[in-house]
Amino acid sequence: MPNPVIDRDTIIEKVAILVHDLIIRRLNKLRGKNISAFLNVNPFLLSCLRDFHSFSTVHNIADFLFIAHMAQGHSTAFGKLIDEKILPQAFNTVKLNAAERQRRRLTAAAYNEIDHIVNPNSDDEWCLLSLKASAWTIQDTAAHNLYNAFKQIGDFQVYGKEIVVGVFYGKEDDLTNKYDILRGINPRQQDQFVELGHVRVLTGKQFWSWLNGGEDDTQLWVLEGTRIGSALVFSKLDDADILNAPEKLANELAKKYGLEIDSPVNWEQLLLAING
Repeated sequence: MPNPVIDRDTIIEKVAILVHDLIIRRLNKLRGKNISAFLNVNPFLLSCLRDFHSFSTVHNIADFLFIAHMAQGHSTAFGKLIDEKILPQAFNTVKLNAAERQRRRLTAAAYNEIDHIVNPNSDDEWCLLSLKASAWTIQDTAAHNLYNAFKQIGDFQVYGKEIVVGVFYGKEDDLTNKYDILRGINPRQQDQFVELGHVRVLTGKQFWSWLNGGEDDTQLWVLEGTRIGSALVFSKLDDADILNAPEKLANELAKKYGLEIDSPVNWEQLLLAING
């Protein structure tokens, strides 16, 4: 049987709750914290970008550092949310953590590249899922490691219906050749590879549709859940620590590095304060 279909309202509700909780956790990192303590300030890079990003005052630098720092954390946190929360709780996959691997006797090193069991209640239609974020998530070494792992799993003949590499945003045309290599397709070294018929790659809409029994609108339901979850937080947010975080960071940087907050950036002072 195909993967079971989860209905629209269930997916939207569960994603909204999980996204709400994620945003609360991200916001809590700003409450009562010295934000500058968590930043690596590279004076050479900032000076290099002074004209590119119009760094005329500490305020400009603070805005840039705040967004860059938070964006990196957001990306990591959201990837974990998809992997550890949304797939298991909204789509009923089984996350293959250490305990679950042990229980299912999937302890060989090759299974370290597998993140989930999809359709786990089926006797013969369950699949192994290796989850990736985007077309650029894996590089050459990782692609070769995935190929070796997937080939070993095929040799074990313990993989259910197939192994799916799920890329949760992007299109098939965007994929690099690394996604061919992990399937054993490498024209430059094909004599060293065996094409793996039990492995396929699904990207973007294809992935979300497959995950939910062929329902083409699944990704739209996930998107709606993210919108609602965000709105639940920010419709009620009234927290000066959070709303004024970039201004707070500007004051911290000025004090920490001995800079005048509203004057043109003294680049030599910034360098000496950081490097001595």
